[in-house]
Amino acid sequence: MPAPQSRPRRPRRVPAAPVRRVRAAAALLGAGTVLLTGCAAPGPGAPAGTAAPGTVGRSAATPAPSAATTARDGADTVATRRLPVYWVGGPEGRERLYRELREAPVGVPRGGADPIAAAAQLMASERPRDPDYRSLWGDVERIGTSTSPDGTITVDLPAAAVSAELEPDRAELAVQQLVHTVTAAAATSGLLPASSRPEVVLLVEGRAGRELFGAVRPAGPVVPDEDLEAPLWLAGPEEDARSGGGLVLSGRIRSGVEEGRWTVSDREGRQVAGGRIEPAPARAGAAPFRAEVPLAPGRYTVSVRGRAGDGSVRDDKAVEVTAS
Repeated sequence: MPAPQSRPRRPRRVPAAPVRRVRAAAALLGAGTVLLTGCAAPGPGAPAGTAAPGTVGRSAATPAPSAATTARDGADTVATRRLPVYWVGGPEGRERLYRELREAPVGVPRGGADPIAAAAQLMASERPRDPDYRSLWGDVERIGTSTSPDGTITVDLPAAAVSAELEPDRAELAVQQLVHTVTAAAATSGLLPASSRPEVVLLVEGRAGRELFGAVRPAGPVVPDEDLEAPLWLAGPEEDARSGGGLVLSGRIRSGVEEGRWTVSDREGRQVAGGRIEPAPARAGAAPFRAEVPLAPGRYTVSVRGRAGDGSVRDDKAVEVTAS
């Protein structure tokens, strides 16, 4: 966290429910289709003279988090759930929110059985897998959550969780990191009514309207601000993922991103596959993309990049392909 500021600042008031339309968190998982075009060269160890063309096609929606599964740790079995957690990425001054899917034990003391609380706890007490991401939150021991029948989510934070002082823009981004996480967790867990518009009431020690990070003071329920989401991100494969026989690339591109491309490079930095990401239609706002790339066993870096506004955007994952 940045060091506290010595000069006083007037707290920024965060308006309740901005006028612009905000998509439900479920829409962050993708609802359109984007065509990827490209080709793949054989990876390390591929027979000489053979080229492995990339498989391209229309994408379905980015996969939603899985239902509860079972994980074995020694003799104990615990249920786990794939939960969306948002982190901050990008260069200073143009930071945006990126999502990872994380395994969270259900029913453990930190996180509890509630998927909304579990996702919030992961965001506030863990660190992202991707080294290019970071969190604006310190370690928070306990976060309380509840959901009303109309879909309003209430999050109760300890005072220590929001006591650090941030610049106003970063304080707003920290608030949105939490709001995006809990609304996405509620949507993917089926805890939001289908027609509801996600809103989050933020409490500090049970009280509303408290100052957060020395810079913002919510005037009412806060909604996810889509303008703070990354314009382009790679949802799969995940950082340090292992895949047999090749890779399946998936992600999301927002309208306005130009020159979108995906590449796969080997450990020496040589590009072995690549292609174009079709831009999202303006009316859609955002759309998912997907491509299947056969590769020989080895370590690879998967990248997506493009241009948004007056700057470039990029997301990278280090992965390993094993024998099929």
